[in-house]
Amino acid sequence: MKPPKLNCWEYKKCGREPGGNKADKDGICPAAAEKTFDTFNNGINAGRACWLVAGTFCDDQVSGTFAEKIDTCRNCDFYKQIQADEHSFSVEVENINLYAATHIGLVRKANEDRYLVKKFTDGTLLFAVADGMGGQAAGDQAAEILRGRLANMPLIPVGKEAETLSNLAVETDRILIETGERQKELEGLGTTLLCVLLRDGTAHWVHVGDSRFSIFRAGKLLQITQDQNLARYLLEEGEITPEEVAEHYSRNILDQAVGNAMEEPETGAERLEINDILVLSTDGFHNLVLPDAIIFELQRKEELKTRADSLVKLALKRGGTDNITIVMAEMSDI
Repeated sequence: MKPPKLNCWEYKKCGREPGGNKADKDGICPAAAEKTFDTFNNGINAGRACWLVAGTFCDDQVSGTFAEKIDTCRNCDFYKQIQADEHSFSVEVENINLYAATHIGLVRKANEDRYLVKKFTDGTLLFAVADGMGGQAAGDQAAEILRGRLANMPLIPVGKEAETLSNLAVETDRILIETGERQKELEGLGTTLLCVLLRDGTAHWVHVGDSRFSIFRAGKLLQITQDQNLARYLLEEGEITPEEVAEHYSRNILDQAVGNAMEEPETGAERLEINDILVLSTDGFHNLVLPDAIIFELQRKEELKTRADSLVKLALKRGGTDNITIVMAEMSDI
C-alpha cells in the first residue's frame, strides 16, 4: 500500500494561516489566504506554499522557505514584520545569556543560513551556525538537514564531546553527498558547520568551512577557529588585507565543507572565564564587520541583544552582501 499523500501546508503550519493559532495576534498571511497558492508545491506533496520564516523542510524534497524566494512575499510588509520577529532568539539559561539572530541581507533572495540553540537534560548547552551553499534550494536544504541532525542529537557522553561532534560532521557529509546523488537539482549542496557545546565551563567545538568562533574577553577578541578558505592563505601571505576580504573572490573558495567530501573536521576545547562572550558567525557577518568594530560594540554596557543587533545593522550598513547570522553567549558565571 502506498503511503498517504502529504500536503505540505497542512503538515507544517506557521500559525498565521486562516484559523491558525497566531492569526488573532499577528493577522493572516496574505499568501495563506490567496487561492492562487494552492498546489504551489508540485508532485505528491502538492499543497499550499509553506512560508515558515525560519526555514524548515517537510520532508527530503519540499522546501519550507518559499517566502524568501518569491518577490511578492519578500516585498510584503506583513512578511517583513514576521521575519524580523522570528529571525532572532533570546534566552537566559542559568549563568548564560544567549542571543541569536539571522538576516537575509540586502542582496540574496533566500536566507541559506541557519542557527540552533539546544539544551540537553543535564543542562549542557549546544549552539551552532550553518551557512548553506550550492544555490537557493540546495543551500537551504543542506543547512536545514544539518540543523535537524544537531537538534536531534542525544545527550553527549562526558569525555566524548570531540568524538561525537566530529562523527556528526562526518555522517552529515555522507548524507549530503548521497542526497545530491539522488536528486540532481541538489547536486553540489553543502554547508559550513560551527557547533559549540558548553559543559562545566568548557566550550567544546567542531568546525568545517568559514563560519567563525571567537571569544570576547577582557577587551580583546580572540579568534578560536580559522577560516578554511583561500582568503585565509592570502591573508597569511600578505597578499590581501583584512579590509579587502569582503570583496575578494578568495573568500568564496573553501578548503572544505560538509557535503563536499571533506577531509576532516577541526575540533577543540576552550576553558571559559567569567564575562566571556562567545561569538559564532557566518561569513556574511565577519567579512563585513572587522574585529575592532565588534570589540567596540561588545564592550558597551548594554544588554547583549542590543549590542548584537547593532552589529547586524552594521553589517547591513556595510553592504549586507550575504546572509548574516550570529549567535552570542555571555557567561555571567562559570
